[in-house]
Order: sequence, then C-alpha cells, then structure tokens
Amino acid sequence: MAEAPLPPTEPEIIDAIGNQIFGVVGSSDFPVIWTFADSLTLQLVLVVAVPGLLALVFGWLAFRSRVTGVYLSILTQAMTLALALFLFQNDSGLRGNNGLSGLQNLPGLDDVPQSVVSVWFLWASALALGLGYLFAAWIVSGKFGSVIRGIRDNEARVRFLGYSVEGYKLFLFTITAMIAGIAGALYYPQAGIINPAEVAPIASIYLAVWVAIGGRGRLYGAVIGAVFVSLVSSWFTGGQAPDLNLGFFTIKWVDWWLIVLGLSFVAVTLFAPKGIGGLFDLWIGRHHPDRHGTDLGPDMGSLREKEAGE
Repeated sequence: MAEAPLPPTEPEIIDAIGNQIFGVVGSSDFPVIWTFADSLTLQLVLVVAVPGLLALVFGWLAFRSRVTGVYLSILTQAMTLALALFLFQNDSGLRGNNGLSGLQNLPGLDDVPQSVVSVWFLWASALALGLGYLFAAWIVSGKFGSVIRGIRDNEARVRFLGYSVEGYKLFLFTITAMIAGIAGALYYPQAGIINPAEVAPIASIYLAVWVAIGGRGRLYGAVIGAVFVSLVSSWFTGGQAPDLNLGFFTIKWVDWWLIVLGLSFVAVTLFAPKGIGGLFDLWIGRHHPDRHGTDLGPDMGSLREKEAGE
C-alpha cells in the first residue's frame, strides 16, 4: 500500500483536462466562457438565450434605422463574418481554427455510451424539425401571418395602416435566431466536430439556396431543399460521383460541386421559381385559378387589376 501511486487531486485533474482540450492552442486554463460547461440546464438555456439576445440587439438597431433589402443582407453577412473572425482567434475560448471535437457527451450523463447519445440526438433533431414546422405554420397563419405577408409585399402600406412593422420584423428575426441556435446545438453532437468555418457567410448563402431549390413561399420547401441539396452534396463531394473525362479536361466533381450548385440556383430562379415544391403542386393537382389582369403587388397571389375593379 505504501508504494501505491497517489491519486490525482481535483486541481490536477482539471489542469489535465484543460491541457487536453486547449493544449492545441497553447493553453491549459478553462476560459470564462466555459464556466457553466458542467450544467446541462444552463447550457440548454444559453442555446436559445445567446443567439436570441444577439439577434434582438442587432435587429433593434437595424430595423429602427429602417435598414431593409440588400442593405440588411450586407449588414447581417458582415456581422456573421465578424463573429467567424473572432472565433478563429485562439483566445476566443473555443480552440480557434481547430474548432471543438470529442465533446459530445452530455453533462451529468458521462456513463451513457456515445452511440446511445447519438441516437438520442437523432430523434431530438426529428422532433425539433416537426415542432419547428408546426410553430412556423402557426406563426404564418391568422392575422399575424397576413401582416407579415403584407410587410413582404408592401412594407410602406402596412406601416401606413398603423402596424408596427419594426416590431413584427424584430420578433421574427429573434425567433429565427433562436431556432438556428437549437439547430446548431443538435448538429455538433452528431457531426462530432465544429469549427468557425461553419459560421462563415457561406452558411447563410446555403439557406437561400435551400429555399430557392425547395420552393419559395412554402414552409415545406425549405425542408425539401435542405434535404435534397445535402444529399446531392454528399454524393458529389464524397467521391461517389464518377469523374467526367472530356478528353482535354477531366471534371472532378469534388472541385466543381459549388459551381454546379451555383448554376442550379440560377437555373431554378430563372426557369422554375416554384422549385421542387412546384412538382408537388402538379402531383396533387393544385393549380392556381385562371385570373387575368395586371398584378397589383409583387406576390403571385396579390390582388389583380380586374378583381380590384369588381
């Protein structure tokens, strides 16, 4: 017994864990941002609170200044890029460019195998998708949905009618940020690794591509587009698509996938604005009524000139 090794003390264990996690960036101390890493409850709260608060502050500043359209897109992309550049730094507390990996276990459930945790997150993702879809469907229904569609079609007219346009936009901006935070929290444990590149502006562009290809104006269009693009992307970039030999040049789809995606986005926007969702409309026999006259609004379902005169 006298020759038995002494068990490590708690501070030594903490230093060892810190060195294992942050040694790659030359540190062994836990940053302040990791203060609540051992509390699952607080982490779940922060998943929605942090992105929601950031969106609330940014949205309030942007919408009160009447920033809209392409200018709002530029501002949001600039904010995203600034956040990505900050996370790339080694002193950000999240291992910089190396990202986070090997931390998929849930606090307080260290004895649960990783395979079981992965299955839990799979079902949690499916549940979040279903609940998120129902929540979005509820938001766009009724009077609230009519108002936000009116803001989309003619913001100035809705403001003239007395509605708080900025309040509606800020609410949606904040809610969508919270939903994105939940999606990110469900993504990392299943992917096993995440780095600042996932926050780069290209991720926001992917969202627009998913919606355009899946079908604009439909809630299920975004879901269809995300699934379709992700599966096709895995096929092209995973080496499953055979290279195309043109004789004078060989197209390797791993290198050309983003170009194919960009051309697909342009083609869908120009020639099939309803996206894949339009095929479902044809399949179920859903047709728009035969209406004549000139549109009085940018939306395809806007009041027509003939109807306005009746």
